[in-house]
Parts: sequence; structure tokens; C-alpha cells
Amino acid sequence: MNLHVLFGQRKCDYPGQYALEALACMDENGQSDNPDYLHTEQEKYEQSGEFDRLSIVELSVSEKDVRRILYPEQQAIAA
Repeated sequence: MNLHVLFGQRKCDYPGQYALEALACMDENGQSDNPDYLHTEQEKYEQSGEFDRLSIVELSVSEKDVRRILYPEQQAIAA
């Protein structure tokens, strides 16, 4: 599964004052249905003047691992 995440780095008074922030996220289906969403969010955060850097990053995650966390009751117990 591919996730598209808008990351931002707030303007800092000193290095390391703020951590990176995940500001918005979509999976590949949402991205194909509404490709303008993340770019609209990025423009909104750019206009706020609070961020030094903004970027949309594509991440690949294991759908199986995500489902394992979402549905832990379905995990087999080794005996």
C-alpha cells in the first residue's frame, strides 16, 4: 500500500525546536480519486507562514502489517 503524506517542518528559533509533522495523508486510492487534496493542503500550510519546509512524500507500507495492528484478535498464537 502506498501512502502520500504531507510533511512539514515548522520555522524554528533554534535547531531541533520542532519535530517534523505529518500534516495530511492519503492512500493511493484517495490520491487517484482526489489528486488535488494534498496540494491544496500544502498551499494552505504555505500561506500560514508557520513552516520552513513542506513536501509530499510517498511511502510504501505493508498492508498485511497494518491489518495485523488493526485486527490483533486475528493473530495466531504459536503453541
